[in-house]
Amino acid sequence: MTIKTLSAIAILICPLPAWAGGFAINENSAADLGRANTGRVTYTQDASAAFGNPALLTAFEHLTVSNTGSFITGQTTFEDGGSVDVLGQSLGGDTDSFFDDALVPALNAVLPINDKLAAGFSIAAPYGLSSTYDEGWAGRYQGLGSELLTINVNPSIAYAISPQLSIGGGFNIQYARAELSSAIDFGAVCFAQLSPADCTPLGLIPQQADGELEVVGDDISFGYNIGASYTPSDALTFGVHFRSAVRHDIEGDAEFTVPDNAQILTAAGTFTDSDGSAELPLPSFIEFGGRWKATDKIEIFANFIRTYWSDLEELRIDFDNPAQPDAVEELNFQNANRYGIGADLALSEHWTVRAGYSRDEGAAPPESRTVRIPDNDRDIYAFGASYTGLKTWRFDASYNRFQFEDITFSRLGPAQDLVIGDIEADVDVFSFGVTKEF
Repeated sequence: MTIKTLSAIAILICPLPAWAGGFAINENSAADLGRANTGRVTYTQDASAAFGNPALLTAFEHLTVSNTGSFITGQTTFEDGGSVDVLGQSLGGDTDSFFDDALVPALNAVLPINDKLAAGFSIAAPYGLSSTYDEGWAGRYQGLGSELLTINVNPSIAYAISPQLSIGGGFNIQYARAELSSAIDFGAVCFAQLSPADCTPLGLIPQQADGELEVVGDDISFGYNIGASYTPSDALTFGVHFRSAVRHDIEGDAEFTVPDNAQILTAAGTFTDSDGSAELPLPSFIEFGGRWKATDKIEIFANFIRTYWSDLEELRIDFDNPAQPDAVEELNFQNANRYGIGADLALSEHWTVRAGYSRDEGAAPPESRTVRIPDNDRDIYAFGASYTGLKTWRFDASYNRFQFEDITFSRLGPAQDLVIGDIEADVDVFSFGVTKEF
C-alpha cells in the first residue's frame, strides 16, 4: 500500500480525537464498545478479533467481515486561572469547545483456511488527537491546533495448537500524520533578544505582534502483534495480546508567519520556512482478558491493559535550518493502566443487550500536562445492543460516556507565558456496526 493510498484513507477518517489514555483510540467494535471494550481479547461474535487478538481467528467457521463507525463528540471548557505573559499582563479568558468532533471507522475481516489455520485483516486508527483553540485564547503561544492521525493496516494469522489453545500474530504497517500550530509572540521574542527600548518603537510589544508556526509531517513505520487464547471449557475463555511499539520519524515542513514589523528578528536566519523532523514513539501495550458464560443468557467479561507510554518523554521538532533552535515540549508520559468489567444479557434468540464500565488512567503526570494533550484519568460507562434476526447478518449499536476528572495545569511556555487553568471534559461516543458472515 502506497503513501498516496494511505493519505487518501487519512482524508476519509480525519480528524481524530484522543479519548482513551494518552491519545489512544479504541473504537474498533460497536459490540465490544457496548461493554466498554472489556471483551477485546476474548470476543468472537464479530471480526474485530482481527485487531483485538489474532489468536481468536481460529474460532471462526466462515469468512466474516465487520465494519464499525463511531461518532465522537466532546463537551469541553477551559476556565482561566490567571494566565499571564512575560510582563505579567493577562493572556485572555475562558474558552470552550476545543476538542474536535470526529467520525472514526474500522474494518476487520477473518478468513478460516482449515480447521487449524485462519487469517485476519484489520484497518484501524489506534492513536489520534484533534483540538482547535480560538486564536485569541490564553494558551495560544503553547498551542492553537493539534492533530495526529494514525492508520494501522494489520494482516495476521492464527494456528490452533489444540481445540483449547490457539496462538496468533500479525504484521503492522502504520501511517502517521501530524499537524501542529501555535502563535508566536514576537513582542516577547524581541524583548528577550534586544531590549524593550529597542522593540517598543517598532510596535514589538508582548501580545501586540503575533505570528504563527505551523508544522506538518508524516511517516510510515512498522510493528508486530502476538496473542494467545485458551478455552478450558465451553464456559471460559482467557486471552492475552501484545502489540509492539511503532517508532515514527515524522518528516515534513515548518512554515512561519512573521508580521512585517518583526522581520528584523529574521536577520540571523531564524523564523524562516524550513524542513524538519520529529521522533514519535507510539507505545506498546499488553492486554489480558477473561470471558465467562455464567448462564445460557448471561456472559461476563473482564480485562486489564498496560500501555507503555514512558518512551514518550518529549515532543521535539528538529529544524533543518541550523539557525532555528529545536522546538521542545516536555511530556514525561508515564505507563498507564486500564481495567474494566462488562456483561451481555440475551433477551431472546435475536436480541442481546450489554453494559460495561472501565477505569482508564491518564498518561500525562499533572506537572507535565500540556494544552495539546490535557490528559487525566477517566471513567467510561457503556451500554449497547445487538440484533441477529437476519440470516448471516449482525447489527450492533452502542453508547459510551467518558467522564474525565478535572484537568488542572500550570505551564510555562517558550515566550515565558504562563498558562494556568482548569479544563472540564465529557465525551460521548455513538457506535454502529454491521457484520456479514459468508
